[in-house]
Amino acid sequence: MTVFRGFMTITRRNLPIAVMYIIIFVAIAIMAQQSRTEDEISDFQANSLDIAVIDRDQSTLSKGLSDYLAKYHNLTETPDDPAAIQDRMFYRDIQYLVTIPADFEKVYLAGQYKKLPVTKIPGSSSGFYVDQQVNTFLNAIRTMSSGGFSLEEAVKEMTEGTGDTAEITMADKSGHGGSMPDYAILYQFLPYVSLSILCYVLCYITLAFNNIDVRRRLLCSSVSGRQQNFQLLLGYLVVGIAVWGLLNLLPVILYGRSCLNDPHLPYYLFNSFLVMLNSLALAFLLGVFVTRQDLVSAVVNVVTLGMAFTCGVFVDMDILGKGIKKAAHFLPLYWYESNNRLLGFNAEFSRSQYRSLYTGFGIQILFAAAIFCVALVFVKNKRRTEA
Repeated sequence: MTVFRGFMTITRRNLPIAVMYIIIFVAIAIMAQQSRTEDEISDFQANSLDIAVIDRDQSTLSKGLSDYLAKYHNLTETPDDPAAIQDRMFYRDIQYLVTIPADFEKVYLAGQYKKLPVTKIPGSSSGFYVDQQVNTFLNAIRTMSSGGFSLEEAVKEMTEGTGDTAEITMADKSGHGGSMPDYAILYQFLPYVSLSILCYVLCYITLAFNNIDVRRRLLCSSVSGRQQNFQLLLGYLVVGIAVWGLLNLLPVILYGRSCLNDPHLPYYLFNSFLVMLNSLALAFLLGVFVTRQDLVSAVVNVVTLGMAFTCGVFVDMDILGKGIKKAAHFLPLYWYESNNRLLGFNAEFSRSQYRSLYTGFGIQILFAAAIFCVALVFVKNKRRTEA
């Protein structure tokens, strides 16, 4: 096993590169988890804004509207002066201002009500939230007045009797609360790390064994060509499986039982195994093309980052343009990410979803085989020209 031992020796020399990318992988996982925690759906709640009410009517209805808005927002006082209002809006001391004109109650009760004049921060969507609350209050007062309530009773009911809150439960058809679990997000970033580690390490190894002096020494040795190729293939598989196992161990360490109890865990493992095979094939192909060690970093960065950004590793597929998605169909990582999204967003699969999942697996296998065959063709042609 002379060739295999040499393979492992060169691998040990490149371990710092693997450690560096594993640290990057863990850092990405922690940052992704923190950002998702801040945007969790279950944390949805109404926002309280800094608003002001200029009441020129001082009536029961206008005071009732002010009290109603004060239940949901921070009501601040502001002078009835356009310059002062503009300054406070500019410095974001207030985000919304409603002006209640004189005789508002009289006009409203006479059925001649017009929309109240409001001032909002330009381009802000939060003002529409307060608009809806103002309309809700006035419409409710009109409805109750038509039903026989006095104005005072209707205002009291709206300002004091609407404090009950309803319990809302989000429908969870996916089994994951409508979003991908944290370990699925980790698997989303896994291809970049797998590609980077294997392409860097194995490119250097391939370069070493493709050196013409080393190859001539191997040809003169007692190890047959078939044994040499077998030992090289074994070295590739050992390194690939070691990286695959280590990267799949990290989600278990970080997320524990939530990851282990997922019924789709075998699919996650197989999906990542196919990424490992494609990474090995790409590493072999790049090792054939690259002839100098100083070019390895540049070539590997272009390939790994290019595929990561166009196939949905770093940028979510929903954000990618149609043209980029169509081009990404010709790259293996696109099918990995499609399968990962399918696994992350669904607790149970329909027949068509199973078909999509297995199609993604099959296409990744074909990509790995095609890349490996192309690399073998180039190796054969290269050795013919050297001979």
